[in-house]
This record gives sequence, structure tokens and C-alpha cells, in this order.
Amino acid sequence: MKYRPSDFHWIVRKVKSWTGKSEIMIEIAELDYCVSFGLTVKEAKQGLEEALYQWIRKHGINRLPEVKAAAQIFFIEKEMEQKEFDWINEELKKLEI
Repeated sequence: MKYRPSDFHWIVRKVKSWTGKSEIMIEIAELDYCVSFGLTVKEAKQGLEEALYQWIRKHGINRLPEVKAAAQIFFIEKEMEQKEFDWINEELKKLEI
């Protein structure tokens, strides 16, 4: 069976990129770290297919949850605030060697 991003639920959020500009993030809710970014929803959606493919390559097709014949759900989260962006960057700086 060929899996598609539309087989799963999505989390959609406007986030700040490493340059500080806004972009759209779409994450497959059922798969940790299966995420795509784009300047538009369309771009992020297009990248989600590659993200799913890479997730399957890393974790294996057997780790995918069962696909249910139900409506797809989109979780729209609030836009990332500057405070959260700053905190993430401070945490990343701590990881530098």
C-alpha cells in the first residue's frame, strides 16, 4: 500500500524560520518529527510527501499507524511568538560544541 500525507491528521502552524521570517509548518500528528516547511501552505504540503517517505525509510513501514477510512483532521495552532522563537534559539546555542 502506498501511503500519502492525506492518510493522516495534520498540525498546521505559522512559525519563524531561522532567518526570523514567517513560514508554514505542517506536521503529521501521528508521526513524531514528520514535518515540512514552506513559505506557503501549498509549499509545505508538497514537502510533506518527501517527509513521509523519509520517515518510512528511517522507522520502517511497520511503525506506521493503521490508516482509518475517516475524515482527515487539521489542527491549527497559534502562530509562534517571538518569545518562543528566542527560547528555541537559546536552547540551540547550548548544544553547540
